[in-house]
Amino acid sequence: MAKSKRPAFVFPELESRGRHTILRSTEQVSAEVNALNHAKDEPVERVKVTYRFQHDAVEAVEDIRRILRRQHGVRKVNREDIAQAAVLEALRDLEANGPTSFLAREFGETGPESAAG
Repeated sequence: MAKSKRPAFVFPELESRGRHTILRSTEQVSAEVNALNHAKDEPVERVKVTYRFQHDAVEAVEDIRRILRRQHGVRKVNREDIAQAAVLEALRDLEANGPTSFLAREFGETGPESAAG
């Protein structure tokens, strides 16, 4: 039994513009350009690190994820992205506010570490 060839695909909307033409609207092209430009701003490489979190901090990350999904409609966010955003925001706060920043207050002379030590 001989194999039959696949039927040729025909796209009549392309014939008037030439063979192998891709039709896209201006909005589609600009959306693609914006996506490519945005992708250039994001870091390409991620480094694997391990940190130990207390149980309540792990639950807090899950709560953040759940709240973002249910109350704010954010569907694609993972634990890594949440932790990364929190660390970068903490750094911005520390650089901008110095001794009055959350981290300086948390770990400064009157923070939990000094009380225990």
